[in-house]
Amino acid sequence: MKRIQVVGPKADLGRAVDILYRAGTIHLENATRLVPQNEIGLVPVEVEQARDIADVLSAIDAITGTLPVVENNPLRQAMISAGMDARSHRELVLRAREIIRELETTTRALSAKKSELALSVTALARYAKVLDIIHPIEKELPALEGFEVTILLIQQEHSDVIGLIRQEIATITGERFDMISTTVDAETLAAIMVFPKSYSEQVHAFIYSVNVNEVRLPKEYTGKPFYEMYALIAESRLRAQEEIQAIDTQLQSLSSVWYQELVVLKKHLEDVHAELSAYSNFGLSEYTFVIMGWIPKKYLRKTRLALHDVFGDRVVVQEMKVKAEDMEDAPVFYDNPRWVKPFEFIMQLVAAPRYREVDPSPILAIFFPLFFGIMVGDIGYGILILAIALAVRHRYAAIAFAKHLADILIISSIPTIFFGFLFGEFFGDLGETMGWIHPVTLLGISWNRVDAMIPMLAFAITLGVIHVFLGLAIGIRNAIVRKNRKHLMEKTGMLMMISALILLVLMLGGLVPDTLVWPVVILMVISLPLILLGAGVFGTIEVMSTAGNILSYARLMAIGMASVILAIVANRLSGAFGIAIIGIVVAILLHALNLLLAMFSPSIHAVRLHLVEFFSKFYEGGGVVYRPFKKETGTKGPGQ
Repeated sequence: MKRIQVVGPKADLGRAVDILYRAGTIHLENATRLVPQNEIGLVPVEVEQARDIADVLSAIDAITGTLPVVENNPLRQAMISAGMDARSHRELVLRAREIIRELETTTRALSAKKSELALSVTALARYAKVLDIIHPIEKELPALEGFEVTILLIQQEHSDVIGLIRQEIATITGERFDMISTTVDAETLAAIMVFPKSYSEQVHAFIYSVNVNEVRLPKEYTGKPFYEMYALIAESRLRAQEEIQAIDTQLQSLSSVWYQELVVLKKHLEDVHAELSAYSNFGLSEYTFVIMGWIPKKYLRKTRLALHDVFGDRVVVQEMKVKAEDMEDAPVFYDNPRWVKPFEFIMQLVAAPRYREVDPSPILAIFFPLFFGIMVGDIGYGILILAIALAVRHRYAAIAFAKHLADILIISSIPTIFFGFLFGEFFGDLGETMGWIHPVTLLGISWNRVDAMIPMLAFAITLGVIHVFLGLAIGIRNAIVRKNRKHLMEKTGMLMMISALILLVLMLGGLVPDTLVWPVVILMVISLPLILLGAGVFGTIEVMSTAGNILSYARLMAIGMASVILAIVANRLSGAFGIAIIGIVVAILLHALNLLLAMFSPSIHAVRLHLVEFFSKFYEGGGVVYRPFKKETGTKGPGQ
């Protein structure tokens, strides 16, 4: 990674920024902070246009939030986009403002009217419920003309308050009222009051003062028979719903005309806004501009040529001298082969590595599929996982999350099929039962997972030793590069101590000769002071933790064993039912469940073995990810 400084005439800033934005290679830094004021007095660039575009984008979001979503038309959008590519920033903003003037007032008014009508429909439904409460006791109520009806909703647990309200209303009206209570539901009572309209103000003031929930019928319903009220409510609801439908039709019509252009215009303006927003990182003096940032070495010549082709020697790209401590701030650039790229997605679960740390992505790309393949280890499941992953990748290629997961499963399906061949598994023991395949005999062991549990456990633990030792070796390398003496002693001592413990266990098991006892003792004697000097007393606790980390790899055997047993159970159940079709359906369902578990559980455990058992031996993180100043790929619709 190289730190560069781009310097040129003040008048050429806009054009130089456009070229760098299209090149998409420089990770920007704030020039005004990095360049000493006594060297050259720089002030930040202020761009009013960025604020204008933010306002325009906000207005577009408001409009598209009102318009119905229309299916994207890639061909039409491509044609619109081609026309916009030829327009300047100012022309794009002017076009956006034209559309906003055309649509904003109309869509806002339609949206407000639709909301008002929706509230009206809700209120009418509420009034209908009120009438449903009153209607059954209609005959018990006096004539409504000259009287007002109000309903109080009271919780059953506070039913005693009805008596107090009755007394107060009697006092206010001089006993000229009627009050009937009825049950609404298990928790609510409705107290229906009828009183002369002349007491309306005093009654409602009292009700408000006691904080009781009151439901009042609109004035236009007062004094009318119930059948007329129901008819008015039904008519009003129908009229409101028709108006809402008419507004939806009008909005749909506007959307069919403008939606595609709004999609493209929003994307273009977002790109322009992203470009202009970066201007605060640039510095201006009286006559020059200064842009600073980091760039991968492989892109430096390309960027120089892009600027030179336009400006000649007027704009200069200078490679800055960088001190060792400055490299701590350098962004991390993942420059991995294509088959490693999907596993960089898993690296997003942790902080980015520091600049001079080892990038674990290639190691992850090797061991993750290996662990996944060992745990699933079935040809049939491997083929299905490959097919599902290919289908997901094809269907959701535009969604980065789905694409990365699909790529990881595609790669992991290969070792799954390989280990399925080694274990002799095709949908559990179906392949072996049918005589299609048999477990491979290797090192004198038939690798049938059900019969070879001890060899499988030994194999899993051996992989754990290799993986953890690799982590400790990388930790030693990182300590040397970063000149961290304590970490170097800690990791070296840990590697020696774990080696000694493993030799001791093998010796006790009779797998290595007893003559190695003295090398074991020497390793322990040398490693213990190194651990204490490097990590203190807690380092000795870390030794046991590391031993536990190695044993944790036994899950490779255990999860695989659970998977194959479930597959075997599915196969046995297929013949356990008297009706063949039922047995087949049950078997398919169990295999489908096992397949679902096979895609998720091994993935989670493979990630855990890396992030917990492996990364803890060397990984610090805390670096900055390389984010080049460039146009973001992919198209989003409005509101997304």
